[in-house]
Amino acid sequence: MPWPLSYTPLWMVLLSLVVFDCVRSQRRINARQGEIRLLMDGRLRWQGQEWSIVKAPWMIKSGMMLRLRSDSGKRQHLWLAADSMDEAEWRDLRRILLQQETQR
Repeated sequence: MPWPLSYTPLWMVLLSLVVFDCVRSQRRINARQGEIRLLMDGRLRWQGQEWSIVKAPWMIKSGMMLRLRSDSGKRQHLWLAADSMDEAEWRDLRRILLQQETQR
């Protein structure tokens, strides 16, 4: 055994916390899935609601972070992964959002 037997309860508690956090993270990811439709004027439709993009998206090669606000005032940070869509769609989305950013 790599650690003394007296440390077993501590390791079990730590392992339980890691597993709990993984389950919680997966639930949050699953709750944020769905089709997104880009509308005019920096708006999009997602999960049956219209959202405004409130700040310029933070973009890197592997994805982008969108800061959204719904019409009801609810705020959401949404991570879009580049590998969640085909390459042409990803390029077009980046181009459109960058163009909208320069027009603001």
